[in-house]
Amino acid sequence: MSYKRKIAALAIVVACTAASAASATPTWPAKILGTWKGVSNQTSVVLRVTSQTGAGKCQDIAGTLQNVRGATDSIYGYYCPSSGAIEFRRFGSGASAAYQAYTGSLNQNYAGAPHLLIAGTFSQYNPSYGPLGQYSFSFIN
Repeated sequence: MSYKRKIAALAIVVACTAASAASATPTWPAKILGTWKGVSNQTSVVLRVTSQTGAGKCQDIAGTLQNVRGATDSIYGYYCPSSGAIEFRRFGSGASAAYQAYTGSLNQNYAGAPHLLIAGTFSQYNPSYGPLGQYSFSFIN
């Protein structure tokens, strides 16, 4: 193999390696709109994020959280694409005060990742909706 061919082959290998490394760099997703299925304190739930607005490091989110075979409640909170942090409050039907507060984070998105995951804990504030305390949750998209 000639010297020029070796240099050209090496340049191709370096370019391909650089391109694959750049595409494999994990990042948090810019948007989390859509349907997320999961578990909240051993209860199957569906989270639907229907709006994500605002500029800056964190953005307002809104949507619904439904216990499977149960009521659908409104959620309002924020998501930070620069860190993966998420927090939202759950409001019962027609309620002006939240009865649960969710705090968690998303996994980073990278090439070949099968799903995005949100996980964390929530606090129960109103005993009429269940026992008070802190519980785990996770959602997958």
